Amino acid sequence: MLEILVVDDEQEIAKALQDFFTEKGYNVRIATNGKIAMEIVKEHRPHLVFLDIRMPMMDGLSVLRNIREFDKSIKVIMVTAFGTKEIMLEAKRLGAVDFIRKPFTPAYLKHDVIDKVNVQLFGDLREEIEEKNKLIDKLEHLNEKITRNFYQTVMSLAAALESRDRYTHGHSERVDMYSRIIAKEMASFGLEIDKKFLDNLHIESRLHDIGKIAVSDIVLNKPGKLTESEFIEIRKHPGESAKILSPLDNIQENIDVIYAHHERVDGKGYPARKTESRIPLRAKIIAVADAFDAMTSDRPYRKAIPVETAFRELEKNKNLQFDGNVVDCFISAYNKKRKDSMSRKVQVGSGALEKI
Repeated sequence: MLEILVVDDEQEIAKALQDFFTEKGYNVRIATNGKIAMEIVKEHRPHLVFLDIRMPMMDGLSVLRNIREFDKSIKVIMVTAFGTKEIMLEAKRLGAVDFIRKPFTPAYLKHDVIDKVNVQLFGDLREEIEEKNKLIDKLEHLNEKITRNFYQTVMSLAAALESRDRYTHGHSERVDMYSRIIAKEMASFGLEIDKKFLDNLHIESRLHDIGKIAVSDIVLNKPGKLTESEFIEIRKHPGESAKILSPLDNIQENIDVIYAHHERVDGKGYPARKTESRIPLRAKIIAVADAFDAMTSDRPYRKAIPVETAFRELEKNKNLQFDGNVVDCFISAYNKKRKDSMSRKVQVGSGALEKI
């Protein structure tokens, strides 16, 4: 509520102003002398002060001077019946924003005085709103720039990983594509998946293996079966991903998903052996997309397997390694897309599914 202070030793005038502005919805306090006025100013910091010029003990100009020394933002309207030109000029020099005359008529209060109050209180409010709107525009522009830079960082990190060898080239891009296929299919069945969900899924899919930068080339590209120690090294990559990404601001949720994309719904995954309810949905989606692309792409230790064989592996591991609903949605959506692609004579192979 906007606060008004009326400072006048004439009780009737002070009361008239109080009644009028209280009826208009303002919170109005009265001070009968300068000393009381300054106590109220310091305690309540009113937005606007009606200040009589001629008062005993401390005149209005002295009170005005004290108010200005305490808080220059408080608006002061001088009230006078006898003010000379010199007094008014001095009051203006000290920071008075306007003047009203005594005695008051109802019409004068209703039209002239209320107009002066609206100009002082709401004019500043409009300026403040305009300044805030300008600041919001600047912040939005800055946020857009930060977002662009962040996505460029994401793509650079993903490219750095995939440039290490031909076997991982295009993997994160395909996992991103398959993940979006799954998410959109789940949305078609009523799951609430919005743009933010998809944007986060995009970031997480592209960076899900970034921790493998910390894994040696010998282990990553080994053509045969991994030893126990080599497998332990591979299993460290979700934790390495979290370390690499931790300096980036405001992506803890993304880091949590990336960290969990090798967890299993039966609790036998890694690195934290989380069970179904503790694994983020996007991590479950990436897990299926990641496994499918790994099976249908050439790897150092084996050739790609057919799509139908990969589907059977996913089906076999439903509700064990993978979330059953995620597997069902992926196979359903992939087949729909494959049928549509084939009808348009678009070749489909390992990772050659048309982007959506």
